[in-house]
Amino acid sequence: MSSPSNKRRARYAASPGTSPGTLLLREVPAHAGAPGAGIIGPALERVLRQAPAARCRLYVLTDLGRPAAAAPLAAALLETGTPRHVPEWALLHALAVATPHRGDGPHRGDGLGRRLLDDLLMELRADGVRAVWFLPGPGDDDLRALLESAGFRSATNHGLSRENERTDGYDEPEIRPWAPWLFREL
Repeated sequence: MSSPSNKRRARYAASPGTSPGTLLLREVPAHAGAPGAGIIGPALERVLRQAPAARCRLYVLTDLGRPAAAAPLAAALLETGTPRHVPEWALLHALAVATPHRGDGPHRGDGLGRRLLDDLLMELRADGVRAVWFLPGPGDDDLRALLESAGFRSATNHGLSRENERTDGYDEPEIRPWAPWLFREL
């Protein structure tokens, strides 16, 4: 019997121009021109304005079967704790699949978002991260459903220490300090 992750890989492998086992998650420097910046959209610029670049992590999911210059298939943006120490937490700001590979087009059911999330959680756990947090906002229903299917659960306390907490974003109408966060321990 095959595992769920093998089934996800098989669904993606069935897409034209791909082969099994060619997907790779890699961390790239977080900056406006980075691979995956276009997938993440304005979240990257906003996070880089609010947090030191040393605390920002941009991950991209690439297909090794495609040319090296090919755009990534999906990307995720996180912020971690103090960079000089092993980060105990990560704050997920964005996770998205590139437009041509989203589930609403011909690649419906490819599972790239889930593959990115699974690989990302495994990478973070290996780096010593013990919890991942996400504050859903308007329009995050699909990401919220993906995270909940991966074991994230609601919490009203976001668990970030006082020195790592930012409050400047709480003046925005879509962000409320009492809003329910999603989190998962790793």
